[in-house]
Amino acid sequence: ITWIKLRTNMFDDEKIKLIEALPNGDSIIVIWMKLLAQAGKVNCGGYIMITENIPMNLDEMVILFRKSIQEIKFALTALERYGMIEIDENSTIFITNWEKHQNILS
Repeated sequence: ITWIKLRTNMFDDEKIKLIEALPNGDSIIVIWMKLLAQAGKVNCGGYIMITENIPMNLDEMVILFRKSIQEIKFALTALERYGMIEIDENSTIFITNWEKHQNILS
C-alpha cells in the first residue's frame, strides 16, 4: 500500500505524551512513524518486515531508520512498554491493533 492512516489527535494521546517526555522522545516518535510506514509499505498485517518473508532486525533498522542501535533499542522498549508494539519469541515486531487502526477489519 502507498499510505497509512494516522489519527489527527495522535499527539493528544497519553502514551505519545509520555514518550515525548522521555529522553530523546522526539527520536522515539520518529522511529514510531517509521515503523508504521514500514508496516504499511510491506503490508503484512502490522508486522515489521523487509519483505513478506523477512522480518526486519535491529541492524537493518539502524541502517534504514538512520538511528543508532541504542536509539532503536530504547524506542522499542518504550513502545513495547506502552503496548504500541509487540515483540514475539522470534524477535519479530508487530504493531498492536494494526488492523483496528487501519480499519482493515471494519
